[in-house]
Amino acid sequence: MRETEQIKESLKSLPKYSLSKEQRQNISSKLRQNRTHRRSRFKPAAAILSLSAILVILAFSLLEGGMGREIAQEESQSLQMKTPMEDKAESYTELEGVSEGQLFLLTDTKQEVFGLEGRVGILNTFDHFVAKDPRRVAKLMIFFWGNPEKLAGKEYEIEAANHNESLLLSKGVLSQQGLHGDDAHILTSFTPFPEEGLWQLSFYVDGQLFDQFSVKVLPPFPKSKHYTLEKSPKEMEIGKKTEITIESSEKDKEKIDVQLINGQGKTISEHSFVQETEQMDASTNSLIYIYGGKLSFPEKGIWKLKIDGEETGSFEN
Repeated sequence: MRETEQIKESLKSLPKYSLSKEQRQNISSKLRQNRTHRRSRFKPAAAILSLSAILVILAFSLLEGGMGREIAQEESQSLQMKTPMEDKAESYTELEGVSEGQLFLLTDTKQEVFGLEGRVGILNTFDHFVAKDPRRVAKLMIFFWGNPEKLAGKEYEIEAANHNESLLLSKGVLSQQGLHGDDAHILTSFTPFPEEGLWQLSFYVDGQLFDQFSVKVLPPFPKSKHYTLEKSPKEMEIGKKTEITIESSEKDKEKIDVQLINGQGKTISEHSFVQETEQMDASTNSLIYIYGGKLSFPEKGIWKLKIDGEETGSFEN
């Protein structure tokens, strides 16, 4: 009798929405049968089996009832919260398996192109793309090789994706004729890459995937409040003085002082950069002041620069 009462108390503690009226009636019927069997000197082992059956019914009721609905709702919400961009990013979970772009030469001009020889490539104006940098993606020549009838005058799209996101780099219409032995080309600009790392470039013609390769994007240029380097420390040879430029959109000075600081906060070297020229920023119609000088890193490590008294964030070379 005590076992039956315990089960009744357990039933009372269950959420109301977890059992339907019919399910509660079935369990009550089982309880009455159990009590009747006990009066007729039912064996303890059978009673245990009966109680186990009730518990199984409760478990299935919970899953089919409230808990089941909650799980289904959570899964539905999870699917609904995924954006098309997230779905596309998930399709590029094997970036390392995609062929990495390689350098090759155009047959007539001998200019360097980065990509897949005989298929698609980007004229190598700069050696690397840099995250969050609009300058190195501002003017790019893209070449396509294949069937001219299926390329020239066709719509194209270039997309980029890493493990986190995907984005449209460029779209438009390919040229009607080749330029340097190619079958179609386009002069365009890319959307800046939002972060460093390995990115897969996918080239589409008339909505169909034409080819794809991966490219490594370097970390953003070191910058302070008013100054930004125009060369990545990862592009600089260890122990060799390298000519670099620093730009500023506000500071108009004849020269600026630059200190190289190591990861322990110690100043390793000091340099003087002289203003070489000023340019007009087409996007803001404001002047940009360009300072030139030389800088070298004695070894690989974590560094900072103090430019005209302003410190950059930490970076690796």
